[in-house]
Amino acid sequence: KLLYEFDSSPKNRLEILTRYGKHADAEEELWDPVKIRRFIVKAVTTLFTGEPNAKRYRIALDEIAGIPKRLHREGKGLDGQPPLSELILNAAHSHLSEEVLLRTPEDSYERKLYQERKEAGVTSVGAVRSSAVAEWQLDRQEEKSKGNIGAYEAALAGDGFQSNQA
Repeated sequence: KLLYEFDSSPKNRLEILTRYGKHADAEEELWDPVKIRRFIVKAVTTLFTGEPNAKRYRIALDEIAGIPKRLHREGKGLDGQPPLSELILNAAHSHLSEEVLLRTPEDSYERKLYQERKEAGVTSVGAVRSSAVAEWQLDRQEEKSKGNIGAYEAALAGDGFQSNQA
C-alpha cells in the first residue's frame, strides 16, 4: 500500500523502484542505516528475477547494502553519500536495459511463456505438459485398456493403492 499510494498502481518496474526509493530514503532517515539498509534493499532484489543482467543488478544492490557498515568500520559516516533511492535507480539503469525497466512483471512472465512455447513448437496454451504428467497419463490409459484399475482409480474408489491385478 505504501508503494501504490492508494490512487494509482505503478505501470512498470521503474515506477515501482522510484516510489520504493522515496520510501527507502524515509526509512533511512528514521532508523540507523548501518542496521537497516540491508533489509531495505532486500525488498527490491527479486524485482527483476529472470531478466537479462538481473544477477549483476543483485550484486550491485548487495554492494549498496554494505556501504553503511563498511563506512562505519572505517569510522566514517554517510555524509556526502547519495541517497539510497539514487543508488538503487543508478544500479537498475546501469545493469538493466530500458526495455526491461519499462516492462511490468506480468509482461515479462507472458513474454517468457511465449518464448518457451515457441521453442517447444507449441501453438496452443494447453498443449504444454511435463514429461512426468504425459507418462503418467499414458500408464493410466494402458491400465484402463487392459481392464485393470490403476492405483489412482483404486485410491478414488476407496481401495487404497491396491489394484485389481493378481
